[in-house]
This record gives sequence, structure tokens and C-alpha cells, in this order.
Amino acid sequence: MRSIQRRLSLGLAGALLLVGLVLAQASLWLFDRGLRAYLEEDLRDEAQGLLAALVRGPAGLQLDERRLDPSFQRQFSGHYFRIDFADRSWRSRSLWDRELLKPQGSGMQAELGDGPQGQRLLVYRADYRRYGEALSISVAQDYEPVLQSFRRMQWLGLGMGGAALLLILIAQRYTVRRALRPLEQVRRQIAQLQQGQRSELDAEVPEELEPLVAQINHLLAHTEDTLKRSRNALGNLGHALKTPLAVLISLAGRYELAAYPALRASLREQLTQIEQRLSRELGRA
Repeated sequence: MRSIQRRLSLGLAGALLLVGLVLAQASLWLFDRGLRAYLEEDLRDEAQGLLAALVRGPAGLQLDERRLDPSFQRQFSGHYFRIDFADRSWRSRSLWDRELLKPQGSGMQAELGDGPQGQRLLVYRADYRRYGEALSISVAQDYEPVLQSFRRMQWLGLGMGGAALLLILIAQRYTVRRALRPLEQVRRQIAQLQQGQRSELDAEVPEELEPLVAQINHLLAHTEDTLKRSRNALGNLGHALKTPLAVLISLAGRYELAAYPALRASLREQLTQIEQRLSRELGRA
């Protein structure tokens, strides 16, 4: 059977691991949701800024690049946009030779999009009308640095959680050993009972051990009482047999048995042995 301490350690470790993993994942998920909601506001502002940068030109709508954020001009900056009209589309210079796929629906997209150089993009789309022309603006921001931070936090949390779990298990091991010390004391007292150095166990034990110690003491008292009655019964039997035995020894010496010397000698020998054995047992009782 496995030790109590090992079973407690395994149970505690399993429970702490489960709770820790659930809490860690829930915390990261909540933080991710909150951060995406915050960044959605930024992307919405960027989309409205792009809408404001659309001005009427000689050939129709055109984009005033002086109003654009510099990050839209820098190659693979992590900030991208796409403007779609009915018959044409524009995209930011930061995309270089890559494409930003037009989202199917408006608002913040639930899934991250693929960007250049392995980037993972948060994508927001809004539909507008500008100078009577329908258009949609899609803006994107690289979310990969945040994901990398999450992964670092997961590894850091795993390391710190493992260290905390180790410390808790060490503390639990020490606590269990201290809690089991009274059992070692009871074991020593039982050994003293076997050696006749005490008649019962100490009743001053932790509350959890009181029923066990009380039951053992009750068993000891019952056993002692049974032995005492047995000794008394044996003593009474021995004293009751003394007189008939003395009579038999006397009869074995009568002259009627003189004709049977071998039989008389055998009877005397057996009766003498019975008397000696009876005397020894009465002395021990």
C-alpha cells in the first residue's frame, strides 16, 4: 500500500496543477480579450483617419498622403490598410508587394489574419460613404509581438508555478511528518506494552487519534479482565483438584495394589507428575 504522504503529495500536486493551469489560461484569455477590445478602438480611429484623408480630386476621390500615419509608409511596419471601392482598391505602401485580404464582414475580425514576414494581424473593417461613393476601409495591426509576450508569460508562469509547487510540496511533506509524530509516539507506547513497561496508552493525543487510543485502551482493559478471570478460574480449578489428587496418591499406596507393583509404580509416577505440573501452573497464575 502506498504511503499516506505520497498519496497526499500526488493529490495536492494534481489539484494545484489543474487549478494553476485553469487560472493561468483564463487570465491570459481575459487579458487577450481586453487588449483586443482596446486595440479595436485604435483601429477604428485609424479607419476614420483614413476616411478623413480621402479628398475630392480632379479624377474623383484621392488619398491625401500628408494626413497618413508614417507607419503606413514604412515597409512591413506592422500597420496596414486597404481601401476598396466598387471598381478599384488601394493599399498601404507598408504592405510592399503583399496583399491584405478584404474581410468578409465589418467590425473586428475574430480570427487573426496572415501578414508579411510571418506577422499575425488584427484586422478591422468599416463601411462608409464618402462624397456619395460607397467604400470599405480595412486596417490591420501586427499582433505577433503580443502573442510572443503571451508565450513568454506562459513559460515564466510555468517556471514560477513549478517552483511554487515544489515549495508547497516541501512544506506539505514537513507538515505531514509533524502531523504523524503522534502516531510514532503511539507505536513506541505499544512496544512498551509488549515489554510490560506500561498498562495502557497515554490519552493525551491529538483529537483525531483519541478514538483509536480510547479503543486500544478499552481492548487492553478487556483483555486484562479476561486474563484475570482465566487466572482465577485456573486457580480455583487447581485448588479444587488438589484434594482429589491427594486422595488418588494415597490410594496408590494402599496394600491392595501390592500384588501389582508395576501398576502401582506407574500410577504414583503419573499422579506425581500431575501434582508437580499443577503446582507449577498455580504458581504462575
